[in-house]
Amino acid sequence: MKQEKSGNFFQNLLSSLFGGNDGEAEKRRQLRSISKRLSKSKFGKFYKFAGNEALPLLARNIFEIYKIIYPAQTMFQNLQNPNVLKRLAIDFYTPNEIRTLETSLSQENLLAMSKKIPAEKLKQQALTRLSEYSDYFTLEKITKIDTLYKQISCFRDLCMFDFYFFLKKFNKSLREADFSIIPQFEKINAEYILDDLKDFMSVAWAVPLDADYTDMTKLFRIYKGVEPITFQNWKRVISRISAFRQSGSFEMMIKLISSDPSASVSVSEQTQNIIEPHLDSFKQETENTLNKIETQEKDSKTSEICSQLFNGIEITPMKYFTDELNATFTRKGLRTFENTQLLSYIKVFLLEIVKKNLREYYDLVLVRGKWESQALSSPFSESYNSLLATSDLITQFDNQLAEDAPIGMKIKTLLPKTERDNGAKNIINRLVSDANESACSFITDTTTNLVTIGKIIKALVEDIEKPKPVLVTNWKELAHFSEIPIRELSVKLYKKIYLLITLVKTCLVQPEDNE
Repeated sequence: MKQEKSGNFFQNLLSSLFGGNDGEAEKRRQLRSISKRLSKSKFGKFYKFAGNEALPLLARNIFEIYKIIYPAQTMFQNLQNPNVLKRLAIDFYTPNEIRTLETSLSQENLLAMSKKIPAEKLKQQALTRLSEYSDYFTLEKITKIDTLYKQISCFRDLCMFDFYFFLKKFNKSLREADFSIIPQFEKINAEYILDDLKDFMSVAWAVPLDADYTDMTKLFRIYKGVEPITFQNWKRVISRISAFRQSGSFEMMIKLISSDPSASVSVSEQTQNIIEPHLDSFKQETENTLNKIETQEKDSKTSEICSQLFNGIEITPMKYFTDELNATFTRKGLRTFENTQLLSYIKVFLLEIVKKNLREYYDLVLVRGKWESQALSSPFSESYNSLLATSDLITQFDNQLAEDAPIGMKIKTLLPKTERDNGAKNIINRLVSDANESACSFITDTTTNLVTIGKIIKALVEDIEKPKPVLVTNWKELAHFSEIPIRELSVKLYKKIYLLITLVKTCLVQPEDNE
């Protein structure tokens, strides 16, 4: 046993002295073994281990590929927008009627159509067409399009490899795109092309070798009018790349040139799905355009209503319940104030029309009028007084949002803390939601009371026209207290109420539910 241990000791000692377990020696042994395998391979004459030289035969083989794909290389170099390739792949399998459907949903066409039909009707038509367009792209069609785009992408990446830069290292006098004669290449230090070989392998090895490229070459013929590469020539390139890959010669050259037996080249497979992002983007663009059209129509309609409703009346905005903080709220991911402009319209209406025009009408008809029944006069009186109260409540509500008032001060204090404190964020969201609910409540209450008054005024107009009124019995007497005929006054007031209700229907945004 002692003798065996002694033998191992001397063996280990000799190994340490002469490098038997030395890592560098093992690496050299592996490199020599790789060199022998490369020399026996089909492309062994591409590289010479002794001297670490890349040989002319390697350059000549790469030159043959370069010569075939150069026309396609120039095509890709002149392609300003790479997304054109996606569009080509999609259109290749998309019939004219589907492309026509897509064109009808373009922003330009939708904007043109919005001048002819209402936004709501246009939206219904557009969403129906959008659904038809999306439904065309079944799983089978998506697979075909994605496969074609993968082929195009791999082909493009191979074409965009800098063959000229690579080959010029073997022949300094080489002229780009000169294929009239076969250049004379020289052996060179292989280290000069190590990175080039890796780049070539990363794109060439990604090319699907067993794919059917009939549609790809057909697509290029349609796109360019001529074939930048024929199907047969591309098959020759595929065959050459396949031979390179099967031989393993390039992998062995990479290991030998870098003096690293474990060296390898990463090749990422193209698996990009282009239809789903295309459909998502197209849907979003269409919806954005429709929303833009709706907003424009809404703004136009709002402007027209306000022009008739507040003719000559200055629209004073709310003091604190405004859009001023909304940009900050949005940036911090908070809820925003809603119906700020609409509440301003309501406030102006209550101050300028209810407290003036409607009050005069109220004093004339309700106070001086002799009503046969309280069934209509009481609702009129209750709604009118409710409107006056709402006007005061809106002012109080607005003032509570001032920076020196309780709610406004709390929002101002908590805003800087929202980025690091979810509690502060939740409190502001609740305060904003409460404000929105209050604003919506004021708008709804005002509208409800005006609807009640509007119906009564309409009934009064009809009563005035009767030979024998049944609601108010002293219309003739009341006429002496009005500078304007009471019927005309009633109709004008009814129109104002109708316009305000229409404005609310056009502009009102319902508040979100509190979380």
